[in-house]
Amino acid sequence: MDLKNKKGVDLSSANGSVNMNKIKAAGYDFVMLRCGYGNDDVSQDDSQFEANVKKAEAAGLPWGAYLYSYALDTNEAKSEARHVIRLLKGKKPTMPIAFDMEDADGYKRRNGMPTNNELVKICETFLSTIKKAGYYPMLYASLSWLDNQLDNKSLQNSYDVWCAQWNSVCQYDGSRLGMWQYGGETNYLESNSISGVGTVDKDMCYKDYPSIIKSGGYNNWTGAKVLDEKGFEKGDETYGVFALKELILIAKKLGIVTQGVDENNAFGDGTELAVNQVLKRGGYAQNGIAGYGLIKFLAGLIKKKIG
Repeated sequence: MDLKNKKGVDLSSANGSVNMNKIKAAGYDFVMLRCGYGNDDVSQDDSQFEANVKKAEAAGLPWGAYLYSYALDTNEAKSEARHVIRLLKGKKPTMPIAFDMEDADGYKRRNGMPTNNELVKICETFLSTIKKAGYYPMLYASLSWLDNQLDNKSLQNSYDVWCAQWNSVCQYDGSRLGMWQYGGETNYLESNSISGVGTVDKDMCYKDYPSIIKSGGYNNWTGAKVLDEKGFEKGDETYGVFALKELILIAKKLGIVTQGVDENNAFGDGTELAVNQVLKRGGYAQNGIAGYGLIKFLAGLIKKKIG
Protein backbone atom coordinates (compact mmCIF):
# COMPACT_ATOMS: atom_id res chain seq x y z
CA MET A 1 0.00 0.00 0.00
CA ASP A 2 1.27 3.44 -0.95
CA LEU A 3 1.07 5.57 2.21
CA LYS A 4 0.97 8.93 0.42
CA ASN A 5 -2.00 10.88 1.81
CA LYS A 6 -2.89 8.07 4.20
CA LYS A 7 -3.80 8.64 7.83
CA GLY A 8 -2.20 7.11 10.91
CA VAL A 9 -1.84 7.62 14.64
CA ASP A 10 0.98 8.05 17.12
CA LEU A 11 0.97 6.18 20.41
CA SER A 12 2.81 5.94 23.71
CA SER A 13 2.31 4.33 27.10
CA ALA A 14 -0.10 7.20 27.84
CA ASN A 15 -2.56 5.42 25.54
CA GLY A 16 -2.35 2.22 27.57
CA SER A 17 -2.74 -1.20 25.98
CA VAL A 18 -4.04 -0.49 22.48
CA ASN A 19 -5.97 -2.73 20.11
CA MET A 20 -4.18 -2.24 16.77
CA ASN A 21 -6.88 -4.09 14.86
CA LYS A 22 -9.41 -1.44 15.89
CA ILE A 23 -7.05 1.28 14.68
CA LYS A 24 -6.73 -0.44 11.32
CA ALA A 25 -10.46 -1.12 11.05
CA ALA A 26 -11.15 2.58 11.69
CA GLY A 27 -9.21 3.48 8.54
CA TYR A 28 -5.77 4.35 9.90
CA ASP A 29 -2.91 2.79 7.96
CA PHE A 30 0.25 3.30 10.04
CA VAL A 31 1.40 3.94 13.59
CA MET A 32 4.26 5.95 15.08
CA LEU A 33 5.29 4.46 18.42
CA ARG A 34 7.15 6.18 21.23
CA CYS A 35 10.09 3.95 22.10
CA GLY A 36 11.21 5.99 25.07
CA TYR A 37 12.30 9.36 26.37
CA GLY A 38 15.54 10.98 27.38
CA ASN A 39 18.94 9.37 27.92
CA ASP A 40 19.79 5.73 27.29
CA ASP A 41 18.38 4.35 30.52
CA VAL A 42 16.20 1.23 30.58
CA SER A 43 13.92 2.93 33.11
CA GLN A 44 13.11 5.48 30.38
CA ASP A 45 12.00 2.94 27.78
CA ASP A 46 8.32 3.31 26.88
CA SER A 47 6.55 0.52 28.79
CA GLN A 48 4.26 -0.26 25.84
CA PHE A 49 6.81 -0.09 23.02
CA GLU A 50 7.70 -3.76 22.69
CA ALA A 51 4.06 -4.82 22.91
CA ASN A 52 3.00 -2.12 20.45
CA VAL A 53 5.57 -3.27 17.90
CA LYS A 54 4.35 -6.86 18.08
CA LYS A 55 0.70 -5.84 17.83
CA ALA A 56 1.32 -3.44 14.94
CA GLU A 57 3.14 -6.12 12.97
CA ALA A 58 0.42 -8.68 13.73
CA ALA A 59 -2.21 -6.23 12.46
CA GLY A 60 -0.20 -5.49 9.31
CA LEU A 61 0.32 -1.82 10.24
CA PRO A 62 3.57 -0.16 9.11
CA TRP A 63 5.24 1.38 12.16
CA GLY A 64 7.93 3.86 13.00
CA ALA A 65 9.35 5.10 16.29
CA TYR A 66 9.99 8.37 18.06
CA LEU A 67 11.86 9.45 21.16
CA TYR A 68 10.80 12.40 23.30
CA SER A 69 13.92 14.48 23.91
CA TYR A 70 15.03 15.93 27.23
CA ALA A 71 18.53 16.73 25.92
CA LEU A 72 20.04 20.01 27.09
CA ASP A 73 23.30 19.53 25.16
CA THR A 74 24.78 17.45 22.36
CA ASN A 75 26.26 14.83 24.71
CA GLU A 76 22.77 14.07 25.98
CA ALA A 77 21.53 14.00 22.38
CA LYS A 78 24.12 11.30 21.63
CA SER A 79 22.84 9.28 24.59
CA GLU A 80 19.28 9.67 23.33
CA ALA A 81 20.39 8.37 19.92
CA ARG A 82 21.99 5.34 21.60
CA HIS A 83 18.70 4.84 23.44
CA VAL A 84 16.82 4.51 20.16
CA ILE A 85 19.47 2.37 18.48
CA ARG A 86 19.38 -0.08 21.40
CA LEU A 87 15.60 -0.41 21.25
CA LEU A 88 15.55 -0.87 17.46
CA LYS A 89 18.17 -3.59 17.37
CA GLY A 90 16.74 -6.57 15.53
CA LYS A 91 13.63 -4.67 14.44
CA LYS A 92 12.68 -3.55 10.93
CA PRO A 93 10.35 -0.53 11.04
CA THR A 94 9.05 0.71 7.70
CA MET A 95 8.32 4.26 8.88
CA PRO A 96 10.84 6.93 9.96
CA ILE A 97 12.63 7.24 13.30
CA ALA A 98 11.69 10.63 14.72
CA PHE A 99 13.26 13.00 17.23
CA ASP A 100 10.54 14.70 19.27
CA MET A 101 11.80 18.19 20.07
CA GLU A 102 9.48 20.22 22.27
CA ASP A 103 9.08 21.22 25.91
CA ALA A 104 5.57 20.01 26.70
CA ASP A 105 6.23 19.44 30.40
CA GLY A 106 8.50 22.48 30.92
CA TYR A 107 11.60 20.41 31.75
CA LYS A 108 13.92 22.39 29.49
CA ARG A 109 12.58 25.70 30.74
CA ARG A 110 13.07 24.66 34.37
CA ASN A 111 16.57 23.27 33.84
CA GLY A 112 18.08 25.88 31.56
CA MET A 113 16.51 26.14 28.13
CA PRO A 114 19.25 25.82 25.48
CA THR A 115 19.62 28.69 23.03
CA ASN A 116 17.99 28.25 19.63
CA ASN A 117 21.39 27.53 18.12
CA GLU A 118 22.04 24.88 20.76
CA LEU A 119 18.61 23.31 20.14
CA VAL A 120 19.43 23.04 16.44
CA LYS A 121 22.78 21.39 17.25
CA ILE A 122 21.01 18.92 19.58
CA CYS A 123 18.64 17.96 16.75
CA GLU A 124 21.46 17.67 14.23
CA THR A 125 23.48 15.49 16.60
CA PHE A 126 20.65 13.03 17.22
CA LEU A 127 19.47 12.88 13.61
CA SER A 128 22.93 12.50 12.08
CA THR A 129 23.82 9.75 14.59
CA ILE A 130 20.65 7.84 13.73
CA LYS A 131 21.34 8.27 10.02
CA LYS A 132 24.92 7.03 10.35
CA ALA A 133 23.56 3.93 12.09
CA GLY A 134 21.46 3.19 9.00
CA TYR A 135 18.06 4.48 10.13
CA TYR A 136 15.76 6.90 8.32
CA PRO A 137 15.65 10.04 10.52
CA MET A 138 12.83 12.56 10.93
CA LEU A 139 12.39 15.74 12.98
CA TYR A 140 9.15 16.15 14.93
CA ALA A 141 8.25 19.60 16.21
CA SER A 142 5.31 21.95 16.38
CA LEU A 143 4.85 24.59 13.70
CA SER A 144 5.69 27.21 16.33
CA TRP A 145 9.02 25.55 17.16
CA LEU A 146 9.84 25.04 13.48
CA ASP A 147 9.24 28.74 12.83
CA ASN A 148 11.09 29.94 15.92
CA GLN A 149 13.39 27.77 18.06
CA LEU A 150 14.34 25.49 15.14
CA ASP A 151 14.21 28.09 12.35
CA ASN A 152 17.30 26.78 10.58
CA LYS A 153 17.16 26.01 6.85
CA SER A 154 20.09 23.62 6.91
CA LEU A 155 18.39 21.48 9.57
CA GLN A 156 14.97 21.54 7.96
CA ASN A 157 16.33 20.89 4.47
CA SER A 158 18.48 17.97 5.63
CA TYR A 159 15.79 15.83 7.25
CA ASP A 160 12.14 15.05 6.70
CA VAL A 161 9.84 16.99 9.00
CA TRP A 162 6.83 15.78 10.98
CA CYS A 163 4.96 18.99 11.77
CA ALA A 164 2.53 19.15 14.67
CA GLN A 165 -0.22 21.68 14.05
CA TRP A 166 -3.72 20.94 15.31
CA ASN A 167 -5.53 22.81 12.58
CA SER A 168 -7.74 22.28 9.54
CA VAL A 169 -4.72 22.75 7.22
CA CYS A 170 -0.98 22.38 7.64
CA GLN A 171 0.74 25.74 7.25
CA TYR A 172 4.32 24.48 7.31
CA ASP A 173 5.98 25.55 4.05
CA GLY A 174 9.30 23.71 4.28
CA SER A 175 10.46 21.53 1.40
CA ARG A 176 10.72 18.26 3.33
CA LEU A 177 7.32 17.88 4.95
CA GLY A 178 6.82 14.15 5.47
CA MET A 179 3.99 13.98 7.99
CA TRP A 180 1.51 16.29 9.65
CA GLN A 181 0.06 15.68 13.10
CA TYR A 182 -3.30 17.31 12.51
CA GLY A 183 -5.04 16.56 15.78
CA GLY A 184 -4.92 15.21 19.30
CA GLU A 185 -7.21 16.19 22.13
CA THR A 186 -8.27 18.97 19.76
CA ASN A 187 -9.10 17.90 16.22
CA TYR A 188 -10.66 20.23 13.66
CA LEU A 189 -10.99 17.61 10.92
CA GLU A 190 -12.62 14.63 12.61
CA SER A 191 -13.26 12.96 15.95
CA ASN A 192 -10.36 13.12 18.37
CA SER A 193 -10.82 9.46 19.27
CA ILE A 194 -11.15 5.95 17.86
CA SER A 195 -13.85 3.64 19.16
CA GLY A 196 -12.38 1.10 21.54
CA VAL A 197 -9.04 2.92 21.63
CA GLY A 198 -9.77 6.37 23.06
CA THR A 199 -8.32 9.80 22.34
CA VAL A 200 -5.29 9.61 20.05
CA ASP A 201 -2.98 11.90 18.12
CA LYS A 202 -3.70 11.60 14.39
CA ASP A 203 -1.36 12.09 11.47
CA MET A 204 -1.29 12.48 7.69
CA CYS A 205 1.57 10.94 5.71
CA TYR A 206 2.86 12.58 2.51
CA LYS A 207 5.46 10.04 1.38
CA ASP A 208 5.41 6.31 0.73
CA TYR A 209 7.88 5.57 3.51
CA PRO A 210 7.77 1.76 3.39
CA SER A 211 8.93 1.85 -0.24
CA ILE A 212 11.55 4.53 0.45
CA ILE A 213 12.93 2.73 3.50
CA LYS A 214 12.98 -0.77 2.02
CA SER A 215 14.48 0.26 -1.33
CA GLY A 216 17.04 2.48 0.40
CA GLY A 217 18.16 -0.23 2.80
CA TYR A 218 17.27 1.79 5.89
CA ASN A 219 16.02 0.52 9.27
CA ASN A 220 17.68 -2.90 9.00
CA TRP A 221 15.94 -3.75 5.70
CA THR A 222 17.42 -5.91 2.93
CA GLY A 223 20.54 -6.46 4.97
CA ALA A 224 22.08 -3.39 3.38
CA LYS A 225 25.56 -2.91 4.80
CA VAL A 226 26.70 0.48 6.07
CA LEU A 227 29.87 1.12 4.06
CA ASP A 228 31.22 4.01 6.14
CA GLU A 229 30.16 5.16 9.58
CA LYS A 230 32.68 8.00 9.52
CA GLY A 231 33.80 10.28 6.72
CA PHE A 232 32.77 13.41 4.88
CA GLU A 233 29.12 14.33 5.30
CA LYS A 234 26.72 17.16 4.68
CA GLY A 235 27.93 20.45 6.16
CA ASP A 236 31.65 19.65 5.87
CA GLU A 237 33.86 22.20 4.10
CA THR A 238 37.41 20.97 3.49
CA TYR A 239 39.85 20.40 0.65
CA GLY A 240 39.09 16.71 1.10
CA VAL A 241 35.46 17.41 0.21
CA PHE A 242 36.68 19.33 -2.86
CA ALA A 243 38.70 16.28 -3.95
CA LEU A 244 35.70 14.01 -3.38
CA LYS A 245 33.51 16.25 -5.52
CA GLU A 246 36.07 16.27 -8.34
CA LEU A 247 35.92 12.46 -8.25
CA ILE A 248 32.12 12.62 -8.41
CA LEU A 249 32.28 14.96 -11.42
CA ILE A 250 34.51 12.46 -13.22
CA ALA A 251 32.03 9.70 -12.31
CA LYS A 252 29.20 11.79 -13.76
CA LYS A 253 31.04 12.29 -17.06
CA LEU A 254 31.51 8.52 -17.24
CA GLY A 255 27.81 7.84 -16.55
CA ILE A 256 28.40 6.25 -13.14
CA VAL A 257 26.18 8.83 -11.41
CA THR A 258 23.65 11.32 -12.75
CA GLN A 259 23.81 13.87 -9.94
CA GLY A 260 26.09 16.85 -10.48
CA VAL A 261 27.86 18.89 -7.79
CA ASP A 262 29.24 22.41 -7.49
CA GLU A 263 33.00 22.85 -7.83
CA ASN A 264 33.71 24.06 -4.32
CA ASN A 265 34.73 22.52 -1.02
CA ALA A 266 31.24 22.42 0.55
CA PHE A 267 29.38 19.14 1.06
CA GLY A 268 25.78 20.15 0.28
CA ASP A 269 22.52 18.58 -0.86
CA GLY A 270 23.79 17.70 -4.34
CA THR A 271 26.89 16.00 -2.98
CA GLU A 272 24.78 13.96 -0.58
CA LEU A 273 22.51 12.84 -3.42
CA ALA A 274 25.53 11.86 -5.52
CA VAL A 275 27.10 9.95 -2.63
CA ASN A 276 23.85 8.08 -2.08
CA GLN A 277 23.72 7.20 -5.79
CA VAL A 278 27.15 5.61 -5.46
CA LEU A 279 26.10 3.76 -2.31
CA LYS A 280 22.93 2.51 -3.98
CA ARG A 281 24.94 1.23 -6.93
CA GLY A 282 26.99 -0.86 -4.54
CA GLY A 283 23.96 -2.10 -2.61
CA TYR A 284 24.99 -0.21 0.51
CA ALA A 285 22.78 1.68 2.96
CA GLN A 286 22.33 5.23 1.68
CA ASN A 287 23.50 7.15 4.74
CA GLY A 288 25.15 10.06 2.91
CA ILE A 289 28.60 9.34 4.38
CA ALA A 290 31.66 9.43 2.13
CA GLY A 291 34.52 7.72 3.91
CA TYR A 292 37.46 5.56 2.84
CA GLY A 293 35.16 2.75 1.72
CA LEU A 294 33.09 4.91 -0.60
CA ILE A 295 36.10 6.65 -2.12
CA LYS A 296 37.80 3.29 -2.77
CA PHE A 297 34.60 1.84 -4.27
CA LEU A 298 34.01 4.89 -6.50
CA ALA A 299 37.64 4.91 -7.66
CA GLY A 300 37.25 1.26 -8.62
CA LEU A 301 34.15 2.02 -10.70
CA ILE A 302 36.02 4.83 -12.49
CA LYS A 303 39.01 2.57 -13.24
CA LYS A 304 36.74 -0.04 -14.78
CA LYS A 305 35.14 2.59 -17.01
CA ILE A 306 38.41 4.01 -18.31
CA GLY A 307 40.04 0.60 -18.66
